[in-house]
Amino acid sequence: MRSIFRRKQSDDTSEEISTKRSIPSLGLFSPATESIQVDPVRELKRMSELEEIFVRSKKLESLADVPYVVEEIKEGNIVLLDISRLNDGNGQTHIELRRIIERIRGATRGYQADIALVNDGCMIITPSFVRL
Repeated sequence: MRSIFRRKQSDDTSEEISTKRSIPSLGLFSPATESIQVDPVRELKRMSELEEIFVRSKKLESLADVPYVVEEIKEGNIVLLDISRLNDGNGQTHIELRRIIERIRGATRGYQADIALVNDGCMIITPSFVRL
């Protein structure tokens, strides 16, 4: 009866080999691959680019100021807008302020800029790499 249920030796080895080959290695104990080293010249260049970030301030007067704000965001600068003149409680200027903010938001959407209200009289617009 043992001979009926016993597998052949050749079947065991071929099955064992095929299962070993089909299981992918996790790479935990495999030899280390190429290590990534930081290029100092490239790192210095990246740091010098970060030094060229400016904080610009502008008193927001009308829709004519929107291209200035968009251009500064394109260049990677941070823009502080003084909105106290347009946020004075008057209904007409409040509507104009909302229109300007929507225009800025739409124009800078492609650059993934963030817009935030600092206080009642100031607004900040930052490029995508600056987190609020």
